[in-house]
Amino acid sequence: MLQVKLISIFLILSTGKLFAQHVTGKVVEIDGNKNEIPVIGANVYFPGTTVGATTDETGMFMFNKPNDAADKIVISYIGYVNDTIKAEGSGIKVILKKAINLKEVEITKKRDETFISSMKPIKTEILTTAELKKNACCNLSESFESNPTVDVSFSDAVTGARQIQMLGLSGTYVQMLTDVLPTIRGLGTTFGLNYIPGTWVESINVNKGTGSVANGYESITGQIDVELKKPEESEKVYLNLYGSNEGRAEANLNLTQKVSNKWSTMLMLHGNTLQNKMDGNNDNFLDQPLNDQYAIMNRWKFDSQKRIESMFGIKYLYDNRIGGDIHFNPDYDKLTDRYYGLGINTKRTEAFLKTSYGFPTKEFQSIGLQVSAINHDQHSYFGLREYSGNEKSLYTNLLMQSIIGSTQHKFRTGVSFMLNKYDERLDSLPLNRYEKIPGAFFEYTFDDLKKLTVVAGVRGDYHNTYNFIFTPRIHAKYNLSGHSTLRVSAGSGFHIANIFAENSAVLASSRDIIIQETLKPERAWNYGINFTHTFLLSGHEGTFSTDVYRTDFTGQVICDLYSQPGAVMFYNLHGKSYSNSFQAELSYEIITNLKAKIAYKLYDVQSTYNGELREKPLNPKQRALFNVAYETLNAHWKFDFTAQWIGKQKLPAYTVESLLPLSEDFFVSRSYFRLLGQITYVTGKWELYLGGENLNDYTQPDPVIGAEDPFGKSFDTSVAWGPLTGRMIYAGLRFAIK
Repeated sequence: MLQVKLISIFLILSTGKLFAQHVTGKVVEIDGNKNEIPVIGANVYFPGTTVGATTDETGMFMFNKPNDAADKIVISYIGYVNDTIKAEGSGIKVILKKAINLKEVEITKKRDETFISSMKPIKTEILTTAELKKNACCNLSESFESNPTVDVSFSDAVTGARQIQMLGLSGTYVQMLTDVLPTIRGLGTTFGLNYIPGTWVESINVNKGTGSVANGYESITGQIDVELKKPEESEKVYLNLYGSNEGRAEANLNLTQKVSNKWSTMLMLHGNTLQNKMDGNNDNFLDQPLNDQYAIMNRWKFDSQKRIESMFGIKYLYDNRIGGDIHFNPDYDKLTDRYYGLGINTKRTEAFLKTSYGFPTKEFQSIGLQVSAINHDQHSYFGLREYSGNEKSLYTNLLMQSIIGSTQHKFRTGVSFMLNKYDERLDSLPLNRYEKIPGAFFEYTFDDLKKLTVVAGVRGDYHNTYNFIFTPRIHAKYNLSGHSTLRVSAGSGFHIANIFAENSAVLASSRDIIIQETLKPERAWNYGINFTHTFLLSGHEGTFSTDVYRTDFTGQVICDLYSQPGAVMFYNLHGKSYSNSFQAELSYEIITNLKAKIAYKLYDVQSTYNGELREKPLNPKQRALFNVAYETLNAHWKFDFTAQWIGKQKLPAYTVESLLPLSEDFFVSRSYFRLLGQITYVTGKWELYLGGENLNDYTQPDPVIGAEDPFGKSFDTSVAWGPLTGRMIYAGLRFAIK
């Protein structure tokens, strides 16, 4: 018994000594409005040693003392005055000052609008507020125009729905999160990108490949986490007004109030409308549907200032779309064959809660709870077809994180539960599903605090219909030098297809819908390698990044538009299905404040259609992007220009009776350019912007196939491969009170 007590005392003393060795803190600068801005990539180290770290995207750092005598750390960053302070354990805050002016020349370092996190083992691109403003984005679907990783296109020629792709595959294989909570999924897949206003977004984290097991099993090709603005940090008043020559008008208002030292709240209001009937190609079909949308969200933040933090909120969205024939009147023509029309009415309510507790005696140990609930209700019609869907979902995730011995060994573990209830109906065909999915995960991180970081995770979930789901994943980052980083990843993902929500384009056509067999879940493995190198050339910084990813499906629901013109067939994969993706990107500051970025992507995506391995349709094999941005030295003027090149695409088979028989070459699209630009003037609390999209005025010819007979067998709007509207000019203003 005495030995046990002595061992226990020794372990307690050792643990106390171990935690005393931790050094953690945050490096910030103070801007002109006295706001704290995180300094990213600052060097923090013990003088005379090689022990140190660099700050992450939040300005945080942590590492261990090399010995008991080490009592000071040095903080350095290009363009700032070095600082030396005492290493006083946790909670250190360092405020860096910019270098002294010399002959009216000030050396400064600004964070890029988009950058690759140097700290995370998973390749993570971070799009900041400054990047989002470059596109005057009105919602999330318009936030990726100058980003080469995420591809955005219209899903069809009449509904206005936009879809994303990553690694050459549909966005259904990308896990979409909002503040690390699953949101755009299930029945919200079709228009989900339109449901998050850009003015609500603080930043967007884009991960390639499978994500962390802590967030679930659904990530296959990537993970996009949208971080919304926070009540405790955002502007007191933020107003954005927007209008375009197409007749689109939008208003956004964010109001933030600090109720007390512990409580703060934020109200976000959004509304947009488009009531201008556009028919640029004179086919008697609206190029964009008439649309009314409004959304409101209230978020609350509680900080006990004693290790308890909580955030909760509620959001409501209403979206109504009317499209089709330019003469269509829903009051008289709905579900008749007088004029072809479509209507999509959506009401969506979301609520969430996030809370965490940090242990006072264990700096790196905390527990957290995440809860979200969604009710999505949609009623729609497409010509003579009716589709309705209701989704009720509940998600909970209880997790704990801590260290094992030292900060070199960390872990996260937890349990989750997801409840989904789907009630869908296409005409007289019901598709209902009820899911109960409890799960658990464990994730271990090794960090030698110098070069190597490895994150290995595993989770298990039990689906009430599909039984046990096993999800292993591993990510590793190795610093080849102070400027070069190599990352590798591998893991699996699991997805249950919602065939109507994920392929809504086929509803707006005369294609016969054929479900050949009972559809099974989709499973895939994803592997990737990424190399990132930062360099200094002629006194200016640059970044080169390249990566290769492969996705192999072991189970997939095939949406077959090839085998039978005039029909779409859904069946399980019988054979191979894969995607190979290559991307290279170079960004460089040519002269002070003049930055350029160029990127190229190559895809090889194939699936087995009716026993034959064929190229996936409506998927460009090649893409390229060029972006240049300039900001005047006084920061009053900002200029941005983007050129996108989209290569040829294989098109699905469709029926055009007057042209039959058709050769294989007929079903290939053209390649095209799309040009975008924006000018912004900043003065005090005001920002005025003027911009344009599709400046070269290129549009897809005849996007509505069989427009002259929309109730005939040849009618099809799903073959959308290019811009649907011509040159668009917009203008707006922003007003902010800090």
